[in-house]
Amino acid sequence: MRRDVAGQARGVWDSFRGGHAAARALAVADSRSLVRSLFLASAVRLEVLPAMRTPRPIAVLVDQLRCTRPDRLVAWLSVGVELGELGCRDDRYGVSGRRARALADGDPVLHAHYRSMLDYQASVYADLATLLRDGPDEGRPDLREHATVIAQVSLAAAPFVVPFLARVVGEVAPTAALDAGCGTGVYVRALLDADPSLEVDGVDLAADVVADARAGLARDGLSGRAHLFVGDLRDWSAPAGRRYGLVTLLNDIYYFRESERPALYERLGTMLDAGGELVLVTMARTGSIAAAHLHLMLRCQAGAASLPDAADVIADLVHAGYAVVEQQALVPTEPFVGVRARPAR
Repeated sequence: MRRDVAGQARGVWDSFRGGHAAARALAVADSRSLVRSLFLASAVRLEVLPAMRTPRPIAVLVDQLRCTRPDRLVAWLSVGVELGELGCRDDRYGVSGRRARALADGDPVLHAHYRSMLDYQASVYADLATLLRDGPDEGRPDLREHATVIAQVSLAAAPFVVPFLARVVGEVAPTAALDAGCGTGVYVRALLDADPSLEVDGVDLAADVVADARAGLARDGLSGRAHLFVGDLRDWSAPAGRRYGLVTLLNDIYYFRESERPALYERLGTMLDAGGELVLVTMARTGSIAAAHLHLMLRCQAGAASLPDAADVIADLVHAGYAVVEQQALVPTEPFVGVRARPAR
């Protein structure tokens, strides 16, 4: 036994002397980024940062968190201090770093981003060995169990999508629009803002998300121009045969099986007025770390979600009877594309 231990120690020492010093330095930097993400994700889950906009003594935090192990709480707070996300003065802890301050102020996109890390993103990699042995229709239930968080995470794309939508509305001048897969309603609002006379319908499969979006629109006095429905786009029909000058599919085509996409485009085309357009926005499969990560997350869901290749989007639209009138990269550093198409009738 002692010889085995000695042999292992000798092997470690030899590896250290002739090892990959540069790779190890990179690994240390990676671990620091990981610790920051884990700390902020746990802070979001604890819901403690808003109270720390004003520095709080440890006794107040213990009471707020109903903490029975203050030694562990102090250890956790110390991680935040070392990261620069928290400050400590006179035994009072408060938010300090830019990310922590934004979370304390309630930034919804950052909240969803960090919540998703603990809720489901990290576990895809942790559970990969099991996921690789799943059957064809087996997989994770994240799209069902975390629909609200996923919808909120997707809001990070809004600053790039909204100007594109506003330009399209200005050029097409529709009287009615359909946001197919409306989610949180952020793009329903963008369409309404683009033209004060425009009426917008929205449909989404997630009833809880639709309910929240309806409530938000009602609070802002927009429910008279916006009508949201719960339904599956594959069989949903517009109310009273209504037709639209614009139909949008924004950050959701990847939830449909590849084989279903041309038929979905055809179906949405039947809801368009003469001269109307289908607008599709999606991350494409290759071209960035974010795209590759999202594609893995989708592939590991139950069902057959996946990012499309940009060329496949165009080919499927043409197959469904559309003429593509514009294809634009919306984010210079990412394979994030916007496509406009009209039925070729």
